[in-house]
Amino acid sequence: MTKIELNKHRLDKKEIPSDPSAYIFRDSQRNGTWCLYFYDREAKSRHRIVLKDGNGSKPIQSIEGQNDAWMLGISKYVELKGKADRGEAIRSITFGVMCDLFIAQEKRKISSIPHQGITKNRFRLISHQINWLRRYLNDDNKQVHSFRKNAFNSYEVWRKEQALRMDKKAPVQTTIMQELSMLKRAFKEIAVANGYVSEDSLPRIPKVKLPKDQSHRRDDLSNKEWEQLERSARSYWIKGRTRLLDGKSKMEKDKDGTWKTKPIFGHRSERGKRQIIHRNLIYYAMRISMDTGIRPGALRKMKWKHISENTAISKEERKIWVVIDVPPENSKTGRYYRISAPVARYLEGMRKVSKNKKPDDFLFCNQQTTKPFSERIWKDSLAEVLVESRLGDWGEDDSNNLRKVDIHSGKNITWYSFRHSYITR
Repeated sequence: MTKIELNKHRLDKKEIPSDPSAYIFRDSQRNGTWCLYFYDREAKSRHRIVLKDGNGSKPIQSIEGQNDAWMLGISKYVELKGKADRGEAIRSITFGVMCDLFIAQEKRKISSIPHQGITKNRFRLISHQINWLRRYLNDDNKQVHSFRKNAFNSYEVWRKEQALRMDKKAPVQTTIMQELSMLKRAFKEIAVANGYVSEDSLPRIPKVKLPKDQSHRRDDLSNKEWEQLERSARSYWIKGRTRLLDGKSKMEKDKDGTWKTKPIFGHRSERGKRQIIHRNLIYYAMRISMDTGIRPGALRKMKWKHISENTAISKEERKIWVVIDVPPENSKTGRYYRISAPVARYLEGMRKVSKNKKPDDFLFCNQQTTKPFSERIWKDSLAEVLVESRLGDWGEDDSNNLRKVDIHSGKNITWYSFRHSYITR
């Protein structure tokens, strides 16, 4: 259709004063329905929006309805112009559609190989969390760009009240925190990622106050923090080296861009050799923790006899997956359980470096005494890696040689953080 032919169908045009490329008109092809024409210069896209009020009523489909159409058109224009200026998509989606798309996205991640996706149980939990949020809003048709900042401020109170009305125990704070975290993911990964709304326009996700004994128990590692930690540990820390710093405490690099390092203990001495092995075992402990989510207590008590081959899968898959038995005495609940874990390559690496590989030997043990690593080794090693990876600095209050680290992010990163990182992922 030519521009002349198109204009024949656009009756009683009235331009927006501040924008000559925007106007209201009656569409003769739609029985004279009043519309707004809007051109998004940034996206170079044209839009025709049918004008109607909050109740869905349209202006009279004749020249008599022009004043009403004009008021609706100005209001709609301001809304669309604001979205275009923020880089948002003109056509929005509803909260219900956003939730459906997010659930569909997560469903596609279901895999029998957990580290490459999520389990069916994890997917069911995500769906359950999203359903609670939909029940709270009770308006699947609400446009994602139209939320007020405080839209979810009362979610915590509402959630607890709903549970009590159903004669159920009120959810703990961490449960509510995880549900709101899932909401935040849905907004960012669907609405923001696809341009339906800018991040600045998102509703504020309220923080859930945890009890004092929980407020810093389970800080997880972001993807960037984990990559930084793992790279530093693998690149030089397990080799008994530390980075060189210049006079301004900045890290030095070689001409090829690699970090300058230096040995920090005698590699040829028996003690130095044992320290190298200990560092390697600690590194593998971090990898196993991140890929299994096993509790630190069970990890530290793990023996080689607790590891077995998974005969239910193919020989090729056995190169990745093993079965880990957790006996009652190593379990927090006092119950026996077993897990399938993608850690075969880490265990193989441990077999190559460790001197203690008998069935009753601990995986993580002192290479001289064969006793499990002491609490001091676990804490000091993690503290060293955190400092070497530049996630923190040694604290000034380092009394009694406790190896205190001040984390730059303010997080309280402990060995439990690896388990929590696995769970949140």
